[in-house]
Amino acid sequence: MAAFDVLIKSLDSSVWEMSEAFKGLPDADVWQRPDPRLLSVGELAAHVAYWEALSFLGEGFESPLTKDLPRYYTSNVSQPFTANLGAEAVFNEVKRIHEACKAAFLSQPHELAELNPFRQDWTWEYVFIYQAFHFGYHTGQMYSVRHLLGHETADN
Repeated sequence: MAAFDVLIKSLDSSVWEMSEAFKGLPDADVWQRPDPRLLSVGELAAHVAYWEALSFLGEGFESPLTKDLPRYYTSNVSQPFTANLGAEAVFNEVKRIHEACKAAFLSQPHELAELNPFRQDWTWEYVFIYQAFHFGYHTGQMYSVRHLLGHETADN
């Protein structure tokens, strides 16, 4: 299970990195888009949370961030997604979803080479690898959104 330990630590590190993008973010700006064609920090967090929940838990995880709308950029760029949550609450919900995903996997461990029933043609190993990348990619976008909104951010 050493490979699993490295994968889970990588994913945990990506979640921590996202926490940095929320530092000092005013609640009023969580759902603010810097341009109609760019997603807000909250929308990006919801997108990441949605796909992590779907990848580890399947459909139906209850959260204000896992509604169908944050699936893809193309599905919500013309229809902004918001939830009645401020910055701290959004990130806490991302963490809650992440911990639920880990707990679900640990309660019924799978071989990393086994296919994941929630992500067609993806192994469990690839799900971990992709989710770590996915968190990092969208965290970078969060920093760009914050900069476009005129924020000073953590040195990252």
